[in-house]
Amino acid sequence: MSAFARALRTGEGAPLEYLDPPPRDDEGWCALLDRTAAAVTPVPAALADALAGRQEALGAGAQAVANAQALGATDRPTLAVVTGQQAGLLGGPLLTFHKAAGAIALARKLDGLGGHRVVPLFWLASEDHDFDEANRAVVIDRAGQAQGLRLAMQGDGRSLMDVDVPAECSEALEAELAAALPDTERSRDVQALVARRPGEDPATWAARALVAVFGDSGLVVVEPPVLLPWVGETYGWLLDHAETIRAAVDATGEALVAAGLPAPLHPQAPDATPLFFRREAGGPRLRIGLDGESPTLRGEPAGMTRAELRATLVAHPEQGSGNVIGRVFVQNRHLPTLCYVAGPSEIAYQAQVRTAAEATGTFFPLALPRPEATWVDAKTEAALIDLDRSARAVLAGAEAPAESQDEALVAGLAAVTKRLEDLATDAEGLLARGGRGADAVRRALERTAQTWTKAEVSIQRAFDLDAGVGRARWARGLALLKPHGKGQDRLLSPVSLAARHGLAAVRAGLDSMDCLRPAHHLVHLGGGPRTEDTNA
Repeated sequence: MSAFARALRTGEGAPLEYLDPPPRDDEGWCALLDRTAAAVTPVPAALADALAGRQEALGAGAQAVANAQALGATDRPTLAVVTGQQAGLLGGPLLTFHKAAGAIALARKLDGLGGHRVVPLFWLASEDHDFDEANRAVVIDRAGQAQGLRLAMQGDGRSLMDVDVPAECSEALEAELAAALPDTERSRDVQALVARRPGEDPATWAARALVAVFGDSGLVVVEPPVLLPWVGETYGWLLDHAETIRAAVDATGEALVAAGLPAPLHPQAPDATPLFFRREAGGPRLRIGLDGESPTLRGEPAGMTRAELRATLVAHPEQGSGNVIGRVFVQNRHLPTLCYVAGPSEIAYQAQVRTAAEATGTFFPLALPRPEATWVDAKTEAALIDLDRSARAVLAGAEAPAESQDEALVAGLAAVTKRLEDLATDAEGLLARGGRGADAVRRALERTAQTWTKAEVSIQRAFDLDAGVGRARWARGLALLKPHGKGQDRLLSPVSLAARHGLAAVRAGLDSMDCLRPAHHLVHLGGGPRTEDTNA
């Protein structure tokens, strides 16, 4: 658990100098709801309609459509628990879904409190141009190993929403996915649900896969293109305040570093702005640099003055987009954000952006850490227990079982051999009698010794096989809990879990997520999902 997450959940620690902890009771939440409702700008009815139409196109469900329409309420602002992530292959890794689940759970908890309407929103960063980061998914294959999947194509600096995916690329990936996952009706149903539709760009594909996993949960997906008619002036405002924002983010970054806390946005480039620019709509995103009145684009002269660039951004917002800082300002200026559910790095840079918001007189909502969780199925848990391990132990750093037989086994086999040798000594009295009886005893002793000698090799091989099975079980458990040696939620696709246990089980596990609970969630699949806390 990150330092910021721990402090916000426990109410103690140095990070609370930079971010406020969440309220501890309904009275505190009511006060926060009232303050936020007074501070935010209501969503224009036309934007609410556009968002509702987008939910219908994505198949997000009736609740999501109704929640989007509710954002256009005129009598009292509908507030939003917001989270977000860049688009990811097949909807993204588990952490994307954990964020969304945390927002959904908190919105349900707060909806109606103090008479306020609260809905969950997911900001899909479809403007992001890091195609390599988005183009990855990990599933557990039929052998129980973590298998990486990618589209056989490269990005070109354009936003994910502007990238064309050749049909042969997505078809090849879907064939690879089918070969990796179990060949069952449940698995085939899940694969069909998240398969790319003709003409879908990577961002739309990711959005539809996300809502397909959640079903009719009420989650409203917000994508930057839907906001274009309203964001031009905000882009101009961000350019106007670029120096103020840069200075505030840097000053807070220095303070965080001095306090031994993470500062992911520090240091800022000397000419940093919170914006990108496209020379034409749908073109590559170019970082805007600003030092005085002569802007640059990716380090090269922009060929226009600051005033001209500002006018272009206002009149043609499709040519602009916010960076990691600018996105926060766009989100908070155009959505009635009560709080933002953030990942470990995000929660740290929220602290830096907050001071920039204060420096520009901009409202800044509450920041909360996303739920942190690991999923385990009953079969894996049982296999680990057989190895004197557990999922909790693996998360806590338990080492693998020994890969070779230990001295105790060698000593055990030697003890049996010794015991057989001792039998001859024990039988000396019988052998001394002579005759046929003594001969029978002698033959029995010889046969027993020969049988053991022959069997010892196969017995040793059987123990070796047991050790191999143990190693294989350990490897499969590790592949699920720590795929490729990393946190499960950073890599593993929920498609892998749904293919084995069904969408209903995955949805039930997601329903158990709680960003206010001060622990790591361990979600057990099989026999009905259940969730326990672990401090691993």
